[in-house]
Amino acid sequence: MVLTCPYCRAPFSNVENEEEATLACSACGTLHHADCFAENGGCTVFGCSQAPADEAKVSVSAYDVARPQPIAPPPPPPAPRVPPPPRLDGAPQPLAISANDFAPASGSAPPAPSNFTFAGYAPPAAPTSYSRYVRRKTRVAYVMLAIFFGSFGVHNFYAGYIKKAVIQLCLTVFTFSLAGPIIWIWAIVEACMIRQDSDGVAFS
Repeated sequence: MVLTCPYCRAPFSNVENEEEATLACSACGTLHHADCFAENGGCTVFGCSQAPADEAKVSVSAYDVARPQPIAPPPPPPAPRVPPPPRLDGAPQPLAISANDFAPASGSAPPAPSNFTFAGYAPPAAPTSYSRYVRRKTRVAYVMLAIFFGSFGVHNFYAGYIKKAVIQLCLTVFTFSLAGPIIWIWAIVEACMIRQDSDGVAFS
């Protein structure tokens, strides 16, 4: 029968060989390699008094598993903003703005921007007329186009009266210029009476 070390499971080649040191447990007499016995810290047989002590186990009870976890308290509400005292000279006090005014509350939509003005600042006024953004047309160009190209409605194309311009152009083209003199007289009358373009902006 071949004896084996219970720790490394290797057989003892020769018990009498001095190069392979062996050691027998003093409690149960089990034979070990001396190196294996020292590495294990004692006997490897379960229940032997010379066996090393087991490490302490961590025990978890059912109460620890079912215990509710603590809930973090909600953050405190922001401090109310106190308006500054009125100035002695009667001028409006500038509005104080803090970072809390722009931070939305948790779980809610961001607040709508408030209409406030700073002291000494006024927003730019909205444009009162469309003429600020549109290049104004000149009356000289309108009259000259009516005199030289009135039969084709070019002056009305220039002023933005597209419907009348198309009518004048169609009458001249479809009648092979037979209605041209009548359309030209019509254009001269318009050049004398019309003072603004189709957007209501007066000629410059």
